[in-house]
Amino acid sequence: MSTGQRLREVKEDINRIERFLPVMKRVLTMLRVEIRSYQERISDLEQNQQQLDQKWQARGDHALGKTIEASLEAEVLTRPENIVGVDIEEVKAVKAHCRLSQVMVCQSAASAALTDLAIERLQVAERLRIERQNVVRLEDAEEEFVFLINGSEQVRLPPLREELARLARAMDEENGMAATIARLLREREADKHQELETWPLLG
Repeated sequence: MSTGQRLREVKEDINRIERFLPVMKRVLTMLRVEIRSYQERISDLEQNQQQLDQKWQARGDHALGKTIEASLEAEVLTRPENIVGVDIEEVKAVKAHCRLSQVMVCQSAASAALTDLAIERLQVAERLRIERQNVVRLEDAEEEFVFLINGSEQVRLPPLREELARLARAMDEENGMAATIARLLREREADKHQELETWPLLG
């Protein structure tokens, strides 16, 4: 490969990286905004869970509470979402119910309230589990983007720019040599013409 060809190739590599770096940085910014939003949502859910846990500790330690808790089932309805290229699960609803007979659950206002509290705790816990999974995926993607951006800026670009400068100097030298050779050839041709013009005169 000639110096000129390699020079063009290096320029194209640099242009490609510099063209995509702003795009990757914009995506990273959007990703970080989404992560903050999810972290705030998780923080709210954790506070809610903490309050429900405190209520449960005050009421759910007796046998009925443990029985209700053990008989709970939950179904999480989610929808696949894609945020800046990251696949997550958007929680549409969390349905929870108690497998115990309604007679047992509704035998008193206290047991009904306890069942409602247990169901609410489970719903919050399931929602929190999904949102934590989502934020982990988003944070993994953020880490990859940071790695790509830093790799491009700190690892790939500096040697390419150094090579570009070296190739540009080499091209200048080659062009200088080519110009010198061309000048010498022109001078030689001029000398030949002068010789041809001189010989007839001598003849």
